[in-house]
Amino acid sequence: MSWTRERLQVEARRAAGWTTTALAFTIPIWVVADGILLGLLVLCWTVSGGWRERLHRITANPVAVAAIVLFAWLLLGTVWGGGTVEERAFWVKKYANLLLIPLLISMVIDAREKNRAILALAASLTVTLALSFALSVGILPTGGLINCDPFNPCLLKKQIPCDPSIPCVPANYPPVCDPSNPCILKKHTTHNLLMAFGVLLFGALAWKSSRRWVRWWWAGVACLAASNVLLMVQGRTGYVVLAGLAMVVFHMYFGWRGMVAAVIVLTVTFSTAYQVSTSFRDRVDLVATGVAQWSPQTATYDGVTERMEFFYHTVGIIQDHPLLGVGTGGFAQAYAARVQKIGLSVPTHPHNQYLLVMVQVGILGLCLLVWLFVQQWRSTALADDATYGLIARGLVVTIAIGCLFQPALNDHTEKLFYCLFSGLMYSGDDSQLDTRI
Repeated sequence: MSWTRERLQVEARRAAGWTTTALAFTIPIWVVADGILLGLLVLCWTVSGGWRERLHRITANPVAVAAIVLFAWLLLGTVWGGGTVEERAFWVKKYANLLLIPLLISMVIDAREKNRAILALAASLTVTLALSFALSVGILPTGGLINCDPFNPCLLKKQIPCDPSIPCVPANYPPVCDPSNPCILKKHTTHNLLMAFGVLLFGALAWKSSRRWVRWWWAGVACLAASNVLLMVQGRTGYVVLAGLAMVVFHMYFGWRGMVAAVIVLTVTFSTAYQVSTSFRDRVDLVATGVAQWSPQTATYDGVTERMEFFYHTVGIIQDHPLLGVGTGGFAQAYAARVQKIGLSVPTHPHNQYLLVMVQVGILGLCLLVWLFVQQWRSTALADDATYGLIARGLVVTIAIGCLFQPALNDHTEKLFYCLFSGLMYSGDDSQLDTRI
């Protein structure tokens, strides 16, 4: 019986490693598979045992501790404030993926499993990139699974029942499966965020490779991914993420002097993109126009002014509840009470993760979120080598910037991507943890 239990634990641990690899591949392309693989990963983790050692690894790892404390505070936030039981449970479920970080850290993901998962993500992003180019030149049939941007006019604002006559989107919003905005399987903001990270990932793989043809392959894919972000897909978040990642690379390899070089390179690159890409120019001009035309007392329906509207009223709620917020799940109720007199509709979130956390659980919640990012930045020694240390830092920068423009810890793809690779990259062996204590 003892031998059977031990064998079962070993096989469960092995299966968990392969599950993380499969999950890294499906995140950019297949939501249904994500849910199945997550359930399988939790099952394998439960069966594989070793609880005492796992507890030690979690408590000795600052990233794992920071993730648990943040989730615990968000869970405690359901005790106070408004919102129905269903709304509170909904937001707790959204944040529960944070526990994936300590779960993976407790398993001690070895270098081989990390490499497999990173290559699986690179392969998935490469497939996505190829499909995006195929869609842009018209050789990929649209419809079915190939959905460029499945926009729901009732998605951002609560209109129950949905009234199609209400202009929830701007007149120039790109239609579904428009080759001029060739995002594949995900909405354009998610596509560009992942592809911007892909530029860093492909570049790191090119740098790490010892074979010339492999190096040139990944370098070429990195260049194509950068052009996909800047010249093809209309996701402004990806523009900012790409710029942030470039700053990280230049600083990591050339120090503070590299920051000057990064500013020059980015200025030239973005200026060129503005001149040669109609898509890039239109998205940038839309920001300037939206900022100039926005009014806090008028309902708006384009991505820029809409976010400004959300930010403005959310900050007002925070000013009324700065310490504890309105509770996890209380945002919609508090926002509705604030805007009901001026007749504005109610979003499900303010399109900013920092504001969302702060409005839900106060200034301490915001500090805990930032502290998680700080701990990840400081703990890149657990990423095994310099190249994967760069990927780990790039992960933090990608999500930290994404959180400025969307609830990146609540959107399915972004949060799962972040939590999975945080657990993988910051899972060091026991000797590393003992050294850090």
